[in-house]
Amino acid sequence: MDFHTIFRSRCLVADGALGTYYREKYGDTRRAPELDNLADPCKIETIHREYIKAGADILRTNSFASNVRTLCPDRAGKMTRDERLKTVYDNVSAACRIAKTAVKQEQTAAAEEGRKLKEIYIAGDIGPVPEQHSSDDQDEEIIEEYKEMVRAHLDAGINLIWFETFADFERILPVAEWIRSIRHAFIMASFSVNAFGYTKTGLSMGELIKTAKESDLIDGIGFNCGVGPSHLSRLMKRQNLGELIVAVSPNAGYADRIENRMIYRDNSGYFCEAMKEIAALGVNVIGGCCGTNPSYTRRLARTAENMPIAKRLADRPEQRAESEIRYDNNLFIRKLYSGEKVVIAELDPPFDGNDRKMMEAAGVLKRAGVEMITFSDSPMGKMRASAAMSAVKVSNQMQIETMPHMACRDRNTIGIGSEILGAYMNGIRNFLFVTGDPVPVGDRGSITSVYDHHSVTLMNYVRQMNRELFSEDPIAYGGALNYGRKNIDAEIRRMEKKCEAGASFFLTQPIYSDEDIERIRYIKSRIDTKIICGIMPLVSYRNALFMKNEITGIHVPDEIIAQYTKDMSREEAQAAGVRIAAGIAGKLGEIADGFYFMVPFNRAAMIAEIMEIMR
Repeated sequence: MDFHTIFRSRCLVADGALGTYYREKYGDTRRAPELDNLADPCKIETIHREYIKAGADILRTNSFASNVRTLCPDRAGKMTRDERLKTVYDNVSAACRIAKTAVKQEQTAAAEEGRKLKEIYIAGDIGPVPEQHSSDDQDEEIIEEYKEMVRAHLDAGINLIWFETFADFERILPVAEWIRSIRHAFIMASFSVNAFGYTKTGLSMGELIKTAKESDLIDGIGFNCGVGPSHLSRLMKRQNLGELIVAVSPNAGYADRIENRMIYRDNSGYFCEAMKEIAALGVNVIGGCCGTNPSYTRRLARTAENMPIAKRLADRPEQRAESEIRYDNNLFIRKLYSGEKVVIAELDPPFDGNDRKMMEAAGVLKRAGVEMITFSDSPMGKMRASAAMSAVKVSNQMQIETMPHMACRDRNTIGIGSEILGAYMNGIRNFLFVTGDPVPVGDRGSITSVYDHHSVTLMNYVRQMNRELFSEDPIAYGGALNYGRKNIDAEIRRMEKKCEAGASFFLTQPIYSDEDIERIRYIKSRIDTKIICGIMPLVSYRNALFMKNEITGIHVPDEIIAQYTKDMSREEAQAAGVRIAAGIAGKLGEIADGFYFMVPFNRAAMIAEIMEIMR
C-alpha cells in the first residue's frame, strides 16, 4: 500500500481520542484503555466502530500506552526481560486484532445494508515509553521495548507506524532506522507542543520540521495534543512545511479539572471551523486528540469529504535563516567580537529582600568601569532573589548592562520561557545559561529539581525563540566553561555543542594556577570561541582554604595559600587578594577575551582596585 500516494490524494480524517473518550463512555477515570485489549476487547472495538461510522479514514490502534509501565506496573520487577517484552507484544497484537475486527464488522454491516464502506487505513499507534533516568543499559531496554511494539504491528500486517505525542526524535530515529532495515513501512512522527510551539524538551516546531525534511527515515510529521485548535492553527501558519506529509490532531481545547477528572467542553462546531483553517494550510490529515469523540470526527468528515490538499505557501517570512540573526544592537557582543577585552562582574542577589548591599556594590562596579554586571541564579542550590529581577532593577536604576544567569534546575519549560520573555520586555538582551548546581542532599526531601532542560537544550530553545520572536533584536547568550574537568577534551566537545546551539561566549570558574592558565590556552587552541576568564580575589586565609578544599573543579595552589596567614587583618588579607588577582589577570592577558570578576561578599571595592592596577 503506497501511503505517500494515499496521503496526497485528498485530505484524510483520522479518528479522535480514545483515552478520554473511553473514560467518558465507560466512566472509569483511572483504568488505562490498553488493559482492555485482552481483558474486555469489545469495549475497544465498540469505540473503533463508532469512529468508523462517524467517517474516519484512519483508525489508530489502541496501543498508545502499551508499554511495560502501563501493562504490568506491579509485576515488572519480578519478570524477566523476555517476559516483559512478550507482555507488550501480546497486548499490541490484541490491539491490532481489535482494529481489524472493527473494520471487518463495519464492512459486513455496510454490505448487509447494500452500501460499500470506504477503505479504512489502520495505523499502529505508539506513544512515548515512560523514562525515569538515562543509562546505557536503560537506553537499550527502552529501544527494545519500542521495537517490540513495532514488531507486533508489522507482524499483524500494519505498515503505517504512527509515533504520537513525542517531544523529540531521540527515540524515534533509531527505531525508524531499524524498521527500514526489515520492512518498507510508512513512518509518521507526531509531536506535542505548547501554546508557544515548543515541546517539553525545548524543540520548536520549526526545528522538528527541519529534522523531518532532512531525514530519509521519516515519511510524515504530525502535531497532536498539547494545545487546542486555535493555538495550533496559529502555530501552523508560521511553518514552512515543504513537501512533507503532515497530520494535525489538536485537543478539543483546554480541560477543566473537576473532582480529579479532566473535563473537556463539547465544542465540536468551533473545533471543526478551526480545523478548516488548518486544512487550508495544505495539511494531509486532520483529526482530534484529547477531548474529541465521534461527534467531532463526524463534523470533520463532512468538512473534508472529497477535499483536495490545499496549496502550501513555499516560504513564510516568520521562518528566518539562522544567518540572519545579527547582534547589531548589542554593544557587549559587538565589543567582544571586535577583539577588545570586555570586563564584567558578578554579584549574588540577596538571600532576603534587602537589596542595599547589592545596589551599593553595583554602583562601585559601574564607577570602576565594569561594562556589564551578571547575577547568579541561586548558586549551590540555595534560594536567593531572582537573578532576572535583580538584573532588571540594577539595569534600570544604574543605567548599566546586566546579564542574569538562568539555571535549568528550578523551572519547567513554561517557567523558563516566561522569565525570558519578561526579562526581554524589560530590556535584558544577554543571558548565561547553565544546567545548575543540584539541590543539596539534605533538602531533597522537600525541594524538587525540575531539569526539563540542560544547558545545551536550553540554548537550542532560546535559539528558536531568537529566530521566531526576537529576530530583529536577538538575545545573546553564553555558557559555563569547566576548565578543571579531568577530561578536558570532553569539555571541549561539550563547548562545541553549545556553540552549535548558538552560544556566543563562555565564562570560566575562577582561575588561580599557572597549570589552569595553560589549560585555557589549550582550549583556545582547539576551539574558536570567546572565553571570558573568571577571577575572584580571595579575602582571607579561611576563604582561601575553603576554595581549595570544598569547591569542586577549582585548584588553588599552595603558593597562593602561603600568601595568607591566620592572623592577617581584614585590610592585609584584602590587599593580598587584590595583588594575587591582578597578577593572575596579567598572566591571562594574551589568552583571555575578557575578564569576569566574581565579587566576594559584595566587596566590590576589591574589584575596583584590581581594575586600577590592570590599567
